[in-house]
Amino acid sequence: MKQVFKFSIILVAMLSCSREKADFIGPGYIDAPEGFAVTTPLACSPKPINFTSGLGTVTWTAAFNNTVTWTLTLTGRTSGAVHQVTGTSNSLNHVWRGSNDGVFFFRTGETVVGTVSFLNTAVTSSDSLTITQAADFSSCSQYVPIYNSFTTQSSLYTYWNPYNSPPIPNESQGVDSAAVDYKGNLVNPVEGKYYYYIKGLGNASSFVSGIQYIKNIPFNTLPADPNRVWVNVFLYGTGDPNAGLDLECQEADAPDTKYVSSRDDAFVAHLTLNHVGWKLFSIKYADLVQSTNLGFGNNGNGIREPNRLRVFDFILLKKNNPNSPVEVYIDYPVFTVDGPFKTCK
Repeated sequence: MKQVFKFSIILVAMLSCSREKADFIGPGYIDAPEGFAVTTPLACSPKPINFTSGLGTVTWTAAFNNTVTWTLTLTGRTSGAVHQVTGTSNSLNHVWRGSNDGVFFFRTGETVVGTVSFLNTAVTSSDSLTITQAADFSSCSQYVPIYNSFTTQSSLYTYWNPYNSPPIPNESQGVDSAAVDYKGNLVNPVEGKYYYYIKGLGNASSFVSGIQYIKNIPFNTLPADPNRVWVNVFLYGTGDPNAGLDLECQEADAPDTKYVSSRDDAFVAHLTLNHVGWKLFSIKYADLVQSTNLGFGNNGNGIREPNRLRVFDFILLKKNNPNSPVEVYIDYPVFTVDGPFKTCK
């Protein structure tokens, strides 16, 4: 009898311990109680902010009369960029470096509205600031050399050359900030004020047109190891499986600086643009395949050597219907080292 009684005590103790531990399982969200109030309104400092000057950070602060789960949402009025953070406390102190959580980047010159909201109440508090200079993500812990992204129209053609000279029939391309796609949707830039677009039918069964970045000097400090280098670019699609894009990296195998298509290597990523809206494509250089275009980049040593990169292309193609026009919008092409592109947090 004593053994049964002793076992019962042990069992009750075990169950009690289990219930006590279970109370701590989960995220610990706390609703705002009755009488909840913001005691120190949301504020940000400094403002305006230049993210490329000095520390380049903004601190968002607020205080509340109870410990509660809160969400701080920062939204760019022009770009639609969003940064969001959630916590549980009776105050917030969040340091922001200008990063975004979704596809769209915060822009130079735009107003950013910050709003803190809480679980189980309509109470909110807001503040705003102006970005005088957007964040430069080459300062992230990951090395990010940016080669003339489509930030300004005036600097675009320093190295970029369109394929439409002489002009290709039934095709258009260029810089834009508010183009309309074939489905009637407005296309907004991912980063900065501009992107590059190519659209149309062209005059060939597959090839439409393209744009080429010609450096013909080494791409600064890219390592030789293709497993350490990523090619990244934001591409806009309309869900059209007929739209394809070849991203081609051309290397100079000879001691001189220039890429020669009849002598050197070209390595390609064949992409299908059947997604909708903007999407970040990040391709490891080691996963690029050698060009099969006879006489155009399949004549080198066959070794992927990003330190020998001299030229890269974006080529718009029709994949399965030669009689249906296709389109692509290109923004923020960038090479990264030791991982795909991501913004600072």
